[in-house]
Amino acid sequence: TLFALYVSTVYNKAIATSNTQIILTAVVVLFVTEFDRWIFSILEAINEDWTAHAALSEDEMKEQITSQQEEVRNLRKILEMIQESQVQREEITSQQKEIKQLSEIVEKIQVLYASAHSEDVY
Repeated sequence: TLFALYVSTVYNKAIATSNTQIILTAVVVLFVTEFDRWIFSILEAINEDWTAHAALSEDEMKEQITSQQEEVRNLRKILEMIQESQVQREEITSQQKEIKQLSEIVEKIQVLYASAHSEDVY
């Protein structure tokens, strides 16, 4: 309300050319202010949740902002954990492929060893 008074004063000084125009502009500003309050009251009657943030005190707003910042930090941590998990899954998949390749190599070596060993026996 104090800000509206300041703005209307500065506005009146900037555009008014006569006392009548100053009064007319002041009446228009008062009407708009009352209209805004009327609309706000209607919205509040329809659903208080739509206007709840306007009724919060400064401390409540700071508390709400702090809570939301904490929630954002937690969500970022969760996102980092998900990304890290994805990297670990990719590493596991890569290691599983390497193990499969090594198993195939070991099997080939065993086959070659068995065939070489069986030739020595005869």
